[in-house]
Amino acid sequence: RIQILFEIAVTACNGSNDNMAGRELLRRFLDEVDSCFKGNEIVNQLEAKERQKIRIHHYILLVICIIIVAIVTLSITLTVTLKEDPKPNVVLIVADDMGMNDIGYYNQHDDIRTPFLDRFSQEGMRLSRYYSHSICTPARAALFTGRYPYRYGMQGSRPIQYGTIAGLPDTEDQILPQVMKEAGYNTFLVGKWHLGYSKTKYLPTSRGFDYFYGMYGGFADYFSHMSAEPESDVEIFDFHEHLSDDADYVKDIVNVTDTPRELIEETMGKYSEILFTKRATDIIEKIDDSKPFFLTLAYMNPHSPLQALDEDLARVPDKVKNDIRRKFSALMSSLDYGVEGVVNALKMKGVYDNTIIIFTGDNGGTVQGPKRSFGLGGTNYPYRGSKWTLWEGGVRVPAFVVGPGIPKNTSSDELFHITDWLPTLAKMVGITPKNELDGVDQRSMLHEAEGGSNRDEIVLELDPMYKQAAIIKRNYKLILGEDQEVRVKPYNEIYLPLTGDQVWYDSQNETGHDEDRYSRYTQTCIKLQKAYEDAAKKESYDIGSIENVQPFNHNKIELYNLDSDPGERYDLFTEQGRLEPVAMEMYDILKEKARSDMVKLELYAYGIEKGTYKDIDNSFKSIILSDGKEVKKFYQWLD
Repeated sequence: RIQILFEIAVTACNGSNDNMAGRELLRRFLDEVDSCFKGNEIVNQLEAKERQKIRIHHYILLVICIIIVAIVTLSITLTVTLKEDPKPNVVLIVADDMGMNDIGYYNQHDDIRTPFLDRFSQEGMRLSRYYSHSICTPARAALFTGRYPYRYGMQGSRPIQYGTIAGLPDTEDQILPQVMKEAGYNTFLVGKWHLGYSKTKYLPTSRGFDYFYGMYGGFADYFSHMSAEPESDVEIFDFHEHLSDDADYVKDIVNVTDTPRELIEETMGKYSEILFTKRATDIIEKIDDSKPFFLTLAYMNPHSPLQALDEDLARVPDKVKNDIRRKFSALMSSLDYGVEGVVNALKMKGVYDNTIIIFTGDNGGTVQGPKRSFGLGGTNYPYRGSKWTLWEGGVRVPAFVVGPGIPKNTSSDELFHITDWLPTLAKMVGITPKNELDGVDQRSMLHEAEGGSNRDEIVLELDPMYKQAAIIKRNYKLILGEDQEVRVKPYNEIYLPLTGDQVWYDSQNETGHDEDRYSRYTQTCIKLQKAYEDAAKKESYDIGSIENVQPFNHNKIELYNLDSDPGERYDLFTEQGRLEPVAMEMYDILKEKARSDMVKLELYAYGIEKGTYKDIDNSFKSIILSDGKEVKKFYQWLD
């Protein structure tokens, strides 16, 4: 029997981790132990001394067997536990230039239909007070770094354009894909990058992604994939594919092209949304699911150029007569089908129940713009403003999250900022970020239907070049600087009818896109302190008197109560001629951050316009700016 016991223990060590098999082994073991102590006639006939020796040997072997089986039992328990609670996969889906009125479940005019996104968002939590930044490069910098864009010189209302040498600075800070790799994830980026490409160190595969398949820049032709930015003199084929140095495993998942010519032949003439969706689903279907994966799928939809497929146009409601809005609506329909395909792939793979799926916009929709198809057709109703602006329509975007632990069919109106994803995901996968972050861990908010936010303020902008600053503190928003209405329609004209033959932009309002663009933004301004002094002397302060002096009013002060006035119709400062105490608190926060965090210039803009960009390498200390006085001027302007 002792021999049988030992064989059972060895078999258990070498056997299956299956829970039922483990229970059967334990049952047999206990039966044999019971038999050992029921007595043995042969042993009982021996002399007492010999009998004692044999029993001691039996006990020693029995203890050994018990230890072995205990280890096996613990191993089985741990294995089962790990199988039941592995690290979740993460799929991060980003839509481009999607306004608050551009997704079905928020759309109030029945001109956008996204049936899958509407249903799917109810599988988790909709984030109804979710903020990003006013344009794509700053938004993506915030998403991946977990820090405000001004910390890296990525702030402002201008994206990185084709032909520029700028990129997300290569510092020691970990960005999101690097955090996920440290947690043991395979990492993929399919779609849009838009954080630099002029040097190898700026590429996504140098920043934590194992594999990249998509576009470097802001937007391109949906079929030819040639760059389409109107302000750039550079035209390139913007579709790329590459691996990091240690990611040969990807070749077992997808057919990686060997040469640019092969990639051109494979993608030219094929619709970008279909290419991105197909590559994402291929990765999901073929990846080894023994290791978790982090997949970022950054679509170009519904960004311009407004090139829609016939089948997507056929799904647009007949009531929409405006050609621009019809095409935009079709791009949202295409996005809807793409996301549905990715979710279905997760279900077919059997990993859907253990996957966190985040859907987010990057910035507000483009309500109107210049005639060169520079992002048209969006609407942010009922919020004021457009992409590029600091009003709610420019920075408040649709977002939701679905996954294990996220309560279904819920909506949160708590503050959430795009920087919060990095610390939240890091904690979900068991990693503590190494560097200081502006984002906060929002797990408690996401895991509880009534959970509160862990933040009460968001810095929306600190921009020394265009002299703008904005902050949200609880239910108040303070905007300092440029009067943005010179670039978008006046408030009462922003909500254009969604039917009829009207155009979506005013050709007379095409400011900020001519050759004199930068000089117009750097005109001399009156110090903000004087505006405060004037406001204190008068019962009411006429902001319009300054607007009449200069085309870009750096001294504009706007204060809104977003609880009672989410559409930002009532500027408390203009109406009352003074700042409420909460606004002075917000102003002091902006000043402190500008001084302590060393707001960076928009290095890419200065690099192209003035040749002042010298190098980035590993530290901001190596940046030489011949016009470095701009940061000092910004401090003075805030004072």
